Amino acid sequence: MDNAGNCNTTASETAALVPSFRGMKSRLRCFAHILNLIAKAVLSLFSKPPKSKRAVKIGPGTGQSHSDSQPATSEIVIDHGDQLTPEEEELAEIIRDDEEGEDNGQDTHDTYIVSNIRNRAKANMEKRGVTVSSGEEKTAQAVLPKVAGLAKKVHDSGTLKEKFDNLVEANREFTGHKRALDRRVLTRWNSEFACIEAHFFFRTVIEQLTGTAANKLQSFRLNDRQWFIAQHLCDVLAIFDGPTKLFSKAEVPLIADTIPMLTSVHNALKKVCAAEDVPEIVRIAAHAGELVCEKYSALADECEVYRFAIVMSPDKKLAWFVRQGFSFDEIQKIRDLVIARWEESYKSFRTQHGPPVHSSSHNLVRLLCSGSISKTCLAR
Repeated sequence: MDNAGNCNTTASETAALVPSFRGMKSRLRCFAHILNLIAKAVLSLFSKPPKSKRAVKIGPGTGQSHSDSQPATSEIVIDHGDQLTPEEEELAEIIRDDEEGEDNGQDTHDTYIVSNIRNRAKANMEKRGVTVSSGEEKTAQAVLPKVAGLAKKVHDSGTLKEKFDNLVEANREFTGHKRALDRRVLTRWNSEFACIEAHFFFRTVIEQLTGTAANKLQSFRLNDRQWFIAQHLCDVLAIFDGPTKLFSKAEVPLIADTIPMLTSVHNALKKVCAAEDVPEIVRIAAHAGELVCEKYSALADECEVYRFAIVMSPDKKLAWFVRQGFSFDEIQKIRDLVIARWEESYKSFRTQHGPPVHSSSHNLVRLLCSGSISKTCLAR
C-alpha cells in the first residue's frame, strides 16, 4: 500500500475482519513512493514555488505516530513562499502551465511533507555550521525553473524548436539518437533528473540558444554557479535512479530488498551531507533526503514482514543485520521473533491441514544460522 493515512485504517480494519492478517505488523509501504518523497525533499531546495495557498487534508499516516485520540484528518494550508520577481514569475508561470490538468492531490500532500522536512534540514545543518547566504539560496532556487522552463519553452514554440534542432544537427558531437530536451512531469521526480541530464548533454546548444538576444531566453540561462550546483545535484539524484527503475518493475524487486535498498540510499546521502567539497546547498538538500529516509525506516519497524523477509532471504539472513552494525542483542531478538512467528503460523497450518511435514524450530534455527552468522556469535 502507499503511504497515505487511509491505508493505515485499511490495515487496522482488515485485521479485525481477517484474523490471519496482523494489522500494522503486516502493513507494507510503497517503496517507489518513498523514493519519490526522498528525491522531492532533495529537489525542494532548487526551486521557488509561486505565492499561493492551498488547503489539503492530512491523515495520520503521513509519518506521525498514530493513536486512537488522533483525529482522522486535519486541514492545513500550504503557503508557497514569497512573492516573486518578474523574472522568477516568468519561470514560475512556465512551471504552472505544466501542472495544469494534472491530478496533483498526491503532489499537494507530498509538498506538505517535503516542506516540513526542508525546513528541518536547514535548521539541523545550521547547527552543524553548514549555512548558505540568501544570495546562494536564491541562485539555487532558480536552477530547476530555468532547466524545466527552457525545455517547455523549446517544445511549445515551433520557432525555438526549429532553431534548437538546427543547432543540434550542426554540432557533430551529437552522434546518438537523442535529439530533444526532456520535459518535466509533475508527479515523477526522475523527469526532473532527466531534464538536468539533458541540459548537460545539450549544454553547448543551450548556451548558444539562450545567449542569442533575439530568442528572448536570457531568463532561462544558467550562470556558472548554477551549472556547478546543477552538476552536484545531478550526482545526488543519480543515487535514486537505479532503485526507482528497479522498483518500478513489478516482477523484479522482493520485499527482502526494500530495507537494504533504503539503507543504501540513506548511507549514500550521509556521505554527500558530510562531503566538504560539495556546495553547502547540496549538502543541506542531501540532509533533507536523509530525514525522509530516517522517517520511513522508523515506520518500517512497525511491520515485522520486512525483517522476516531479510532473515529468510538466502543471500542475506541474519548476517545482513551484522553487516549493518546491529548489536547481538538486537539480532537475538530478531531471531527469536522469527522463530516464534514460525511456530505460531506452523502450528495453525498443522491444525488446519492435518499431519505436519517433518520440521522443527531446531531446523529453522539451523536455517537462520547457516552460512550467515555462527551460533557462537548469536549466543554472545
